[in-house]
Amino acid sequence: MFISQCAEADIVTRTTLARHSLGERVLHVINALAVAVLITTGLALDDLLTERLGMLLGGHLRVNAIHQWLGLAFVIAWVLLLLSGRISRLLRDVMYFRRDELRRLLAFLCFYLRPSHHPVPFHDGRFDPAQRMIFIAIIATTVLAGISGAYLYLMPPFGRVLLVYAIRIHIIAVWLLLACLCIHIAAGIGLLRTHRGIATAMFGNGRVTITLARTLWPGWTRRQKGGNSDISVNQRRTKP
Repeated sequence: MFISQCAEADIVTRTTLARHSLGERVLHVINALAVAVLITTGLALDDLLTERLGMLLGGHLRVNAIHQWLGLAFVIAWVLLLLSGRISRLLRDVMYFRRDELRRLLAFLCFYLRPSHHPVPFHDGRFDPAQRMIFIAIIATTVLAGISGAYLYLMPPFGRVLLVYAIRIHIIAVWLLLACLCIHIAAGIGLLRTHRGIATAMFGNGRVTITLARTLWPGWTRRQKGGNSDISVNQRRTKP
């Protein structure tokens, strides 16, 4: 039994790559749950959920209290994480861009539509260009929603003149955030053919198959493999 478990663990190690640590996965789950509750309560406060569902959530007063207190705690938590420097690597990886990123996006679209005729486009970022663009949009809309929400909660007496603008910014930012999250979730659950199996990176053991990693993050995969020749000749030809 012990030998078979060791052999199985060895196979997993040789055929997969560690993508996210346990701490990163736990933080992602907590963040996802908080955002889900905030969006649900926000929709309820805007009367976009049925009255029955609103009552199941505890009624208007309780939903409003949950939305306000959780929203404020969410903003404070992320400010503390930012000040502590614990998400500096994430921000650095997300903001990692090169001048020909658009060309890579178009090349990946060609590969996705006709994989037998187009090679996987090379890039050396930890996240692929499309992924980084979605992350930037998520971060930007979250910041706008958080700042406007905190302003509405802590609104000073002299700030009532900006109330209407704060409400509009909050609503628009949340709807844009929701659209970006839908794209993020679609890719995360493997709805796209090229992303099947990626869910284990955040909601599994934190690992992804080498085949998937080579498709989405070829440069990162090569670094994880110690610089071995694990990138195909076609991928190298597309390297800028």
